[in-house]
Amino acid sequence: MLYYFELQMAGVILLTAMVIGGISLWLKRRKEKQETENTEVDESQSI
Repeated sequence: MLYYFELQMAGVILLTAMVIGGISLWLKRRKEKQETENTEVDESQSI
């Protein structure tokens, strides 16, 4: 009984860590995409 509970808790911890990691990577990628779009707009305006 305790063994199954420990496996469930490990699964919950791993799932939570994966969700947090995915969100942080998504935010990082979104920020980099916005920065590249801003630099492209600046370059096109300076021409």
